[in-house]
Amino acid sequence: MEKYPRIEKIYEDIQKLNIQGATNVCIATFEGMKIFLEITKEREKENFLKEFFKVGETLAHARANEPLATNGVTFLKYYFSEKFTDLQDVNSMKRELLVLCDEYLKIITDSKKELISKSEKRLQKYDKILTHCHSSTAVSLIKSIVQKKKGAEVVCTETRPLFQGRKTARALVDGGIKTTMIVDSAAESFVIGRGNIPVEIVFIGCDEILGDGSAVNKIGSWGIGMAAHYVRKPLYVVTPALKLDYHSLISNNKMEIREDRELWPEAPKGLEIYNPAFEIIDKELITGYITELGIISPEEIVSVVKKKYSWIVDKI
Repeated sequence: MEKYPRIEKIYEDIQKLNIQGATNVCIATFEGMKIFLEITKEREKENFLKEFFKVGETLAHARANEPLATNGVTFLKYYFSEKFTDLQDVNSMKRELLVLCDEYLKIITDSKKELISKSEKRLQKYDKILTHCHSSTAVSLIKSIVQKKKGAEVVCTETRPLFQGRKTARALVDGGIKTTMIVDSAAESFVIGRGNIPVEIVFIGCDEILGDGSAVNKIGSWGIGMAAHYVRKPLYVVTPALKLDYHSLISNNKMEIREDRELWPEAPKGLEIYNPAFEIIDKELITGYITELGIISPEEIVSVVKKKYSWIVDKI
């Protein structure tokens, strides 16, 4: 990566959270691959293809739990090997790879629109919503449900230590939605009805759908899910189905552990700090996945995704 400074900058920005959110990480990964196609001088076909996919894999794995990006690289490998292995030169390979890159990014863009159109009517009855961390897809769905509704309110967590909830709050307020921000540790109280806003439903995004139907999301999500389960309130995971990592399970999933200084830059010497970015929400706590394929139960999500996007499961 050192010989490609522009690509190295993207890698560092993903690692440092200057680029965050699954969709943005995926777009950045594909931007890096497109930069490689633009600047590479390699003319030997096998070396070119090997280097191209190395760039994609490196960017997609800059942070853990980013299957939207890793599945994108799998998509390119799958369809390139299926259709374009007989191309005669590197230039023709570049053209077809660019087409495939744009095709995958369009699938992501379209999935958000389809997700909203297939679910918003069913969810219109809810006026008091709680959400955690920041998901651009969840925010778009919430806006479509409550915008212009009298009495509608959204509660969002601040999401320490990096305060991603502020991004959510700003997006909602800018959309004209009455929004209240709370400290993370108050979320469970609000879900069970002990806050000043009577929460009816929880919407969260996710970074990864596991092979058993569970989900990975920002630390704090499990407690919110448990609170919703306790009082029998629905919790929906709002996500493109393309975030499925079929081979990742509770038993083998590796969570990203962030730097100590994010919690306390001037911590006293000798203090041990543990700063996990994500945690697993067990499938038993999830009412359903709101996806471009419809609202799907945790028990059915893997089979539905496998049927639509078989290449996710049949990894090369």
